[in-house]
Order: sequence, then C-alpha cells, then structure tokens
Amino acid sequence: MIQERFYVQKVWFGLIILWSFVRIATAELYFAKYGINIWIFAVIEIVSSPILARASSRMAVALKYHEIRQSIVWGGLTMLSFSAPDVYLLTAGRGLPWIAYGIVLLLMTVAGTASVIKLKQKVSLQASLDCGGD
Repeated sequence: MIQERFYVQKVWFGLIILWSFVRIATAELYFAKYGINIWIFAVIEIVSSPILARASSRMAVALKYHEIRQSIVWGGLTMLSFSAPDVYLLTAGRGLPWIAYGIVLLLMTVAGTASVIKLKQKVSLQASLDCGGD
C-alpha cells in the first residue's frame, strides 16, 4: 500500500512538472507579446510546481484519512502555488485581451470552487461520522 502511494505521488509530481513546461511554452507563445517576461514567469512556474505537487498530494491524503485541519493547510498551499503564475500573468501583462483575463480567472475559480466543495463534503462526512459514533 505504501509502495503504491509512493508511486502515485511520483507520477503526480512528474505530471505537474511536465504541465509546468507546457504552461511556460504556452505563455511564451501567447503572452510574451503582452509584456510578460517569460523568464520571470518560468521561475515562478518552476518554483511553484514542486510545491503544488507536494501540497496537492498531501491534501489528497489528508482528505482520504479525514484529517480536516491538515487538508485545509495543504489545500491553502495548493491554491497559492497553483495561482502564483496566473497572478503574475494577470498583473504583469499589458494590453492583454479581455478573453485572457476571463480564461485565467475562470480556471482559477473553477479549481478553487471544486476544492472548496470537495473539502466541504469531507467535513460534512466527518461530522456525520463523529455524530454517529456517540
């Protein structure tokens, strides 16, 4: 079981790192012409990606074992590391088309909302289990 979890975490880490390079290439292709310094974006992306990988996997484990406080901590770190490159894009870009703002904000909102809903479901489940045990 521990071996399987370790393997899944390594695969997840690899996928997030791979995704970060896709995001950097996409930013270079679409956003560099709007004043985005691709090197600053790449540094933010490369620094935040391992944090995102670790925090999101720890959040998933905490949720699985109904460790609500830990899942909140790791969830907050997940959201910060997930949104850091996007915040840079939105604040550093000059003359970005409105659709770019809309897409980035929509992605951030959908991911954040999904996380909050999942966390709320886990909290409700834990509360019902605690009440049932008394």
